[in-house]
Amino acid sequence: MPNASPMPLAPRSYRPVWRVVAVVAALQVCYAAAFIYRSSFVVEGTRYFCLFDDAMISMRYAHNWAAGQGLVWNPGERVEGYTNFGWTLVLGLFHLRPLSPSATCLAVQILGIPVLWCCLVGTALLARACRLLPAYAVCAVVLVAAHYNLLFFSLLGMETAAVCGLVTFGLYECVKSVRRRQGQVRAMLWFAPALLTRPDVALILAYVFVYLLLAAPRRRWRTVLGFVITSVVVLAHLWWRHQYYGEWWPNTYYLKLTRWPLFERLGAGIDQTAWTAGTLGLPFIIALFSLISLKRWHLLLLGPFVLNVAYQVYIGGDGRPLNRFVIPASPGLFVLTAQGIHRVLMLFVKRKTQITGTAVRTILLLLSIAAMNGIHWNHCLLIARPQTTRDHRRNIQLWRAVEKVADPQASVAVAWAGTVPYFSQRRCFDLLGRNDPHIAHLPALPGYNRAGHNKFDLGYTLSHHRPDILLNAIISYEPVLHRDYRPIAVQVDGTEVAFFVRRDSAWIHGGRTIGFHDAGRIIYRPRSF
Repeated sequence: MPNASPMPLAPRSYRPVWRVVAVVAALQVCYAAAFIYRSSFVVEGTRYFCLFDDAMISMRYAHNWAAGQGLVWNPGERVEGYTNFGWTLVLGLFHLRPLSPSATCLAVQILGIPVLWCCLVGTALLARACRLLPAYAVCAVVLVAAHYNLLFFSLLGMETAAVCGLVTFGLYECVKSVRRRQGQVRAMLWFAPALLTRPDVALILAYVFVYLLLAAPRRRWRTVLGFVITSVVVLAHLWWRHQYYGEWWPNTYYLKLTRWPLFERLGAGIDQTAWTAGTLGLPFIIALFSLISLKRWHLLLLGPFVLNVAYQVYIGGDGRPLNRFVIPASPGLFVLTAQGIHRVLMLFVKRKTQITGTAVRTILLLLSIAAMNGIHWNHCLLIARPQTTRDHRRNIQLWRAVEKVADPQASVAVAWAGTVPYFSQRRCFDLLGRNDPHIAHLPALPGYNRAGHNKFDLGYTLSHHRPDILLNAIISYEPVLHRDYRPIAVQVDGTEVAFFVRRDSAWIHGGRTIGFHDAGRIIYRPRSF
């Protein structure tokens, strides 16, 4: 009898993989329902649903667009304070019917579920194009499904999962093109909507375009044609931006990437990338084992992940260390991780250990999942509420307090530029400059190494815009704050919230006047939720 093969032959059918995808998708519905419920909260007897604050900023733009006022944060002011044009248009569709702000947020959260399914399907297709054995394709699908950061952003209304799905489908077409050594148009076209959703996908597009030119030499003109069509779409949006907003780049570009010393920015990016290493380091190391038997598609999938990590370092990281800029390339990494598990398993089998292949595969898969989610395991298991829930509740309390003491004409200055502006639909001013070109073009303040949160000028905002209400303020010795504003306390849900109102405002009625010291005590008191 011939010697038995150390590895079972791969079944030709991927039906087991699709069955797993279906089961995982069903489990995601259950998890998403629990996540969405845990991210909600009750204020004054009403349950509220909120999105991630950046998504809430996009929701305000989407609301104004659907109401016929244009893609603006404040009606009449054309400032591009978002970086997700395509996703903002999608959010606008949710505002075409009369729903409450909370119900609209819930609808967007539910949308995150099918978006996550697209990521699962794209990963399975990518694994099949890479000719992974079904057992290892399942590993890749499970890794994507268990990636808490991806779940977090998708179920809190961010565009991250949509970009992840589009990039994964694009990589799937690119792998097929590389295997056939033949260019194809649609390999590039998937990146057009991805670029309209997040412009930083341009790095991945440039990489895969050059890669296909070298690795798929036959009918290169198809690759070039797809790239040209995608470029035309992007250039058309660039021209529209300049015509509409008067700038070639979003306001967030000037906020985050200008007048912030390079070494300080890189230092902030490296600090945050340490969190990336802590979560995705083990899957990345296992993925490197796949390079033992190098295939053309390996570097095609590894390159985008490395580029996104480098990009994260270059821009100084993100407001929260949840790998938002790295996630779109993670399914490609997880396919490599699954192939790396296969290579590790082959090493064990060749050494004739007593450990079964299933045990090795399961152990490495569980270790990878634990590494990805171990830093925030309590949030992942929903023991603790999602990270931003406490802040959302506080902002809803502030909104309810403002509604109690202010007429509709009263304007508000905020540091959290999403929740209160969206729910109140008042005229608002952004203390951190995302929607204020003057602040966005200021030099970054030394010592504030948090991207998008290191430029502000309280004196300018209070003197130039003269808001009736000041929320989320850092109590400082700014003369205009003490001269023109007074702190008040308002009862919400049996507790007091504090903020500042302009002394001569005709639109403020009520609230208990307190001292600055008492205001600081209330604003900065520890909050548990």
